Amino acid sequence: MLKRIVIAAVLALFSSQVFAKGVAEEAFPKFKWIDANAYQADGSRFGYVASSFTVVGKPCHKLPKKDVCYVANNDLDFTLIGRYKSDSMKDPVNILYSPGASMDPTFRITDAKNNVIWEHFVEELAIDGRGVIYTSGNINHMFNMRGKFKLADGKVTEVKQPFLYVGVLGKMLKPAKLYSAKTGGDVVASLPVGYEVEVLLAEDYQKFGNDVVQPRAFLVRTKFGLVGWLILSEADATHFDPIIKGLGYMGD
Repeated sequence: MLKRIVIAAVLALFSSQVFAKGVAEEAFPKFKWIDANAYQADGSRFGYVASSFTVVGKPCHKLPKKDVCYVANNDLDFTLIGRYKSDSMKDPVNILYSPGASMDPTFRITDAKNNVIWEHFVEELAIDGRGVIYTSGNINHMFNMRGKFKLADGKVTEVKQPFLYVGVLGKMLKPAKLYSAKTGGDVVASLPVGYEVEVLLAEDYQKFGNDVVQPRAFLVRTKFGLVGWLILSEADATHFDPIIKGLGYMGD
């Protein structure tokens, strides 16, 4: 119990300081939203439509032993949020949540036999009545990534985006240059410390998920309206010493 309280307290403090929260919840106000964690609210939220989702909201070790999601040793503090079933599905799937072993909030979807279909580190997850999944979170990413997936035929597939929206607005903490290409090229603008910019988009990515290759090039707009590529070095790609607050790898 003490472990759960400590983890929840640290997560709540950590989340309030660095995570861009409430993106999905604000974008989909017609969904019903609940805390994903049955132990103690840690900022992670789950959204659903009542016609396709049945809320359970119990830690897995407190479920009836006949429940397919029951586990006697619930080391990662998984909660069975509930069960989802669209009109096109024969059997419902289980949607679970864990605060993670090292502050990595995790949503998991399992089939009728509790086999894992999909798992993702994220703070917000919502699913509509057609099996479309929306995610938002800054766990093990460079910024608060938004994603879209589709649950169908017993599997989850990503709806790929040409770019990833960043939406970070802030002042330069270090001087930098904007370039005409991701690999360099002409200097579009030289940005001094304290100059306000907006980070618009991230370069394309190889995989959206827990093993995503982190982008290092970002399209940035100056106050005047010029747009160029900001290319981060490895030293500048961490949230501990960022070029702009809100842009830096958040993870182990």
